[in-house]
Amino acid sequence: MRVRRITGRAPLAVAAALLFAFLAAPGAAPAKAQHAPQFRPLAELGPHVSRRVATSPGDCVNPDGVHCYTPQDIYSAYGVDAVHAAGWTGAGQTIVIVDSYGSPTVASDLHAFDQAFGLPDPGLTVYHPCGTPTFSNSMHGVQVGWAVETSLDVQWAHAMAPDADLVLIAANPAETQGVQGLPCMFRGIRWAIQHYPGAIISQSFGTTEQAFHGAAANLLPKYHRIYQSAIANGMTPIAAAGDWGTANFNKQNRPFGFPTVIYPASDPDVTAAGGTWLQDGWRWDPPISAAQYYDCLSSGGSDCTATYLTYTSGGRTEAVWKEDWLPASTGGGLSSVFGTPSFQSGISSSLLQGRRGIPDVSWNAAVDGGVLTYLGFLGGANNGFYIIGGTSASTPELGGVVALANQARAAGGKGPIGSLNPVLYSLPSSAYLDIVPETFGTGSGVVTLDDNQLYGTAAPGALTTTGYDLTTGLGSPVVPIFVSDLVAAP
Repeated sequence: MRVRRITGRAPLAVAAALLFAFLAAPGAAPAKAQHAPQFRPLAELGPHVSRRVATSPGDCVNPDGVHCYTPQDIYSAYGVDAVHAAGWTGAGQTIVIVDSYGSPTVASDLHAFDQAFGLPDPGLTVYHPCGTPTFSNSMHGVQVGWAVETSLDVQWAHAMAPDADLVLIAANPAETQGVQGLPCMFRGIRWAIQHYPGAIISQSFGTTEQAFHGAAANLLPKYHRIYQSAIANGMTPIAAAGDWGTANFNKQNRPFGFPTVIYPASDPDVTAAGGTWLQDGWRWDPPISAAQYYDCLSSGGSDCTATYLTYTSGGRTEAVWKEDWLPASTGGGLSSVFGTPSFQSGISSSLLQGRRGIPDVSWNAAVDGGVLTYLGFLGGANNGFYIIGGTSASTPELGGVVALANQARAAGGKGPIGSLNPVLYSLPSSAYLDIVPETFGTGSGVVTLDDNQLYGTAAPGALTTTGYDLTTGLGSPVVPIFVSDLVAAP
């Protein structure tokens, strides 16, 4: 593997470390989500699984019933395999991944992932725009959380476009509610704009728009101009829509009492990646409700997760991502900062109310049905494959799909797609699987997934409906048609 490491200027200040309780014990079910008041990574960490389970076709499920997907599983579920078979694997393309800190084992973990699934090692460049971070246990898990995020982003952008080059921008320090780390992140993005025209920019992080307070009027237009510069250079920025439904959190770690969305996904020049719950070869069939599941946990029950995640075999279902057992749910709703962009003018004004709506498009983000990711920085028996979900997974995978289209466009004498949103809203409905309400379960476990309200919070969720909605956007791509339509676009 070709690895280049580049370091920019040292940072002028270091962010305060924030507690980020992120890891579940090996073999255990994921811990209940911890909502850290920071511009945080959006990876949702699930159980540790054995290499045998991870690499055994059709057998990727842990004892609690948490399903997992290999790259080949995702290829088959979305039709990516057909695009690869046509010769489009991302060759000649670059995917830029933006994270804080990065990972001390990013290259070796990617190699382990490639060895397990028969993928080629890509070219990998690591750029530290504000000095190389020192990885330290004193960071109370903050750096571990970002290392998990980095592993997910790098491995799954690569899985979708295995012959594309990867560039990791590892900012230092981490972002804390729109104040400290963003300048470093955008310094890295400006560097990428200069060096990698036509690249995809994958951003699996976010913070509530309201976190900027009075600084929004100055900061967001400044950052918006950087995204405009990226698009002018043929680049495609993509960002995660969030993992907390409409209930995003303030600096005091309390949810806002009204629906909110996160930035940078809300910027009109950024494609917002929402989340779905892909169930391929199985279907969730809970016999108990979420309330009964939490009662079971509080009483010390030993099989609560396995009971709640009961499933039947066969079929393919894709619902809005809303896993109350974590709890987590796809972000989506109306921006409080940006008005309705021209590419959304065809959507009902009664839905958008003059605001920018997110997400634009969606992809699997579930933990029960998460993607396998190799983590080699935890030490000893804790190293290995983990099931990971979140719109952090949606974002790099969608970025990889766009890289496939850009390769095909280049072969036809066209430039990269660049500004993706206007194209997305012009494609025929056949390019997407429309995500509509789905009902699961039996007895007291019957539940209809039809919104993105985060379990246990008061902010009402947006509704999942036929056509464009504020939970899954236009839907999930039918990849062969989607790529063909992107190639045909001007």
